[in-house]
Amino acid sequence: MAYSKAIYSVDLELSKSPHAVFARAIDLAKWWPEEFVGEGIRPGGEFVLKSGDGHYSKNKVIEFVKDKKLVWLTTESLRKTDNFDWSGTKFIFEVAANGDGARLRFTYDGIVLEHETVRLAQICDVCIKGMFYNFVESFEVTIEVAKPAGEVFRCITSDVAKWWGGKDLSGGTTKLHDEFVIDHPGAHYSKQKIVELIPGKRIVWLVTESDLSWLRRRDEWTDTKVVFELAGRDGKTILHFMHEGLTPDKECYARCSEGWGAVIKEWLLDFISYGQPHF
Repeated sequence: MAYSKAIYSVDLELSKSPHAVFARAIDLAKWWPEEFVGEGIRPGGEFVLKSGDGHYSKNKVIEFVKDKKLVWLTTESLRKTDNFDWSGTKFIFEVAANGDGARLRFTYDGIVLEHETVRLAQICDVCIKGMFYNFVESFEVTIEVAKPAGEVFRCITSDVAKWWGGKDLSGGTTKLHDEFVIDHPGAHYSKQKIVELIPGKRIVWLVTESDLSWLRRRDEWTDTKVVFELAGRDGKTILHFMHEGLTPDKECYARCSEGWGAVIKEWLLDFISYGQPHF
């Protein structure tokens, strides 16, 4: 195998503050395409990234300047399909203020196989311009409810029709791999699959089909994720909602973010708090 030195950078302008962007960058487990194994990103911290049994790397944080810069070094690595080893590579995140938002520069500084230089650039673009951008810029809202996390979890999963969808919802909403459809004829059709379910903590729906008839690109919701994260505190629950992939560059963003704001902050909140369905 022929190795070569590679330095590839990706620049991204974001609407969030440098503090918020840096916080999202170090929350690697939620957006990096490989499985994250470790206790989080911290100065001098070590962690593993892996894909199945055939692709892994051990990494160490070698520079950590809060809200400004993160660098980790790959200390051990192997891709078993061809024994490619990218040890010695640095992954660099630099964050700076940009008006009311922030600018992120990501740099891959290390080793690549000579015939994979184009693929490296494509992977970096997907990770940063796709996955990280979606994680930072997707619509999100947080509410607090005076109920324990288990009760909030039950309301979200067991009674979806009572706070979203009404009689236009069909299918299962309570178990991992359940699928359900919201069909408002002439306006909205979407099919969701439950891809993650951690009782009392986290729910993720993957939108597998969509048809929003008022859009030029009617399937904008397809392959986006609807995420609910719950954290209990003193008998109350902090519910963080994100529609991952519903970003400002989407035609539907303004209307759908307004709609989700009402669904979560009014319909779901009232249902959890008072047990009264919106419909």
